[in-house]
Formats: sequence, structure tokens, C-alpha cells
Amino acid sequence: MKKILCPTDFSDSANTAIAYAAKLAKAINGELTLLHVESMFDFTPAELLVGKQQAISSVQAQLEVQSREVARSFRIACYADVEPTFRKLSHVIHEKSKAFDLLVMGTDGADDLYQFFTGSNTYNAAVQSRIPMIIVPNGYIYNEIRSVVLAFDYLREGNIPVNKIAPFIKMLKAKLTILQVREESYSQREDEELQDMQDILTTIYGNSLSFSFDAIHASETASAINSYILRHPVDALLLCSGHRSFIGRIFHKSVIKNIAAICQYPVIVFHPEM
Repeated sequence: MKKILCPTDFSDSANTAIAYAAKLAKAINGELTLLHVESMFDFTPAELLVGKQQAISSVQAQLEVQSREVARSFRIACYADVEPTFRKLSHVIHEKSKAFDLLVMGTDGADDLYQFFTGSNTYNAAVQSRIPMIIVPNGYIYNEIRSVVLAFDYLREGNIPVNKIAPFIKMLKAKLTILQVREESYSQREDEELQDMQDILTTIYGNSLSFSFDAIHASETASAINSYILRHPVDALLLCSGHRSFIGRIFHKSVIKNIAAICQYPVIVFHPEM
């Protein structure tokens, strides 16, 4: 996991993500590419007649200056890529990310009610991309990822996506806590089932990955996870998207959308089937 892609629109939240991605690249001895997706809908007909390449030349120059500054400041390999397009930003990021190992994007939360209900560009890119993605809130200062919480409904799933997350956790040398979010009303039988499942997972994966368990009880999943992270010394929250039971169950895509709108900490999004 050495090639990092960081989309930017030159906003404050994008600059926060770039700084985070640059420091992470340095920590893992990786390389960083800054991507700017330039919507051709923003150009006048006269500008389009000149040609796409000339129309975006100033943006290209701006991004190249920024990439050179990042490379110099953080002592990493950093590249610039400008993509003019008539397509949706999230679709372009999805296609571009296929050549990379990790996607890092900034978010300033839900700017308005429209974004909150439809999902921001960051959220849409997170659920469409097939590679791991780190969502970085605006203003967040990079901190080494030494403690990660995976919020995952392993009691209903009957497993955890260890094969997907283990290389990432090991690369960071991070401590992993697996968090089960349960409904407020639960039974003693469910307690016993949870303990049995924890014993099984420890037996199967205990030698390949070091982790501990925790559980919270709540009716509103995203809010409960957010409260848990804020109460504990955690460097990042890890969520999984696209699993078969997410739709109609406690961990579905809306959890990622809601968390992305309110998070004050990095959120790592994995896709179990990727």
C-alpha cells in the first residue's frame, strides 16, 4: 500500500487532506499523487473552443506548483494530475483510483441539507471506490495511526474481513479494537452468542492479527459510533461498505454518509469484497 491518490479542489478541506496524505506517505515510504478534476461545465463556450488543454493550463500549473511544494516540504515523491471532464467528480475518482492503493479525501461535513441527504462528493467517492479510503475532516492535524476502531456487525455477519484489513493494520503497527454496536434492547442469550463469536474469531485470527473487543448499546448507529470514538483515545475509525448484509441492517451505507458529515477524526473505509 504505497501509492496514494489525493483529490483536491484547492479548498481548505482538500489542503488538510493533502497534508495528512503527505505525512502518511512519508511514514509508510510511499508516493502521493494530487488529482484535480476540472468540470468542463464551468467553462464558457469560448473557452471550450480554445481547447481543453489550454483551458486547464492555469489549473495544471497551479497543481504542479503545489505538488512540488509538497514534495520539497515532506521529502516524498509527489505528482500532479488534472482531469478535464463532463462526468461526475465521484465517477472520475472511482476510475482514477484503480491505479492506486489508497485514496485520501478531505471533508468539511454536510455544508447544507442537500449534501446531508444526497451525500457529499467525499461520501460518494468512498462508497464507489474499490480501494481503501481515508476521509479526513477539515482542520485535522496528522497523528500517527496507532489505535484503530473497526465498527462491524460481526455477530450477524459471523465473521470479520481480516484478510482485507490485516495488511493495513500491520503496516501501521496499530492496535485494533473491534466494536460491536447492538440494539438497546438485548437478551442474555445474545450476550452469550456475542461471547461465543468473540472466542471463535480469536481462535481463528488471533495468531495473524492482534485485536480486542468492545461493544456499545444504541438505537442510532452513526451517533453511537461517533460518541464512542470521541470518548476514547482513537486515531482512526474503520468502516466497511458494500457487504451483503449492510442494506436493511445496522451497518449500511447511510452510516458512512452520516459519519462523514459529523466526524472530527479520520475515517477509513474498506470494501470487504474488493
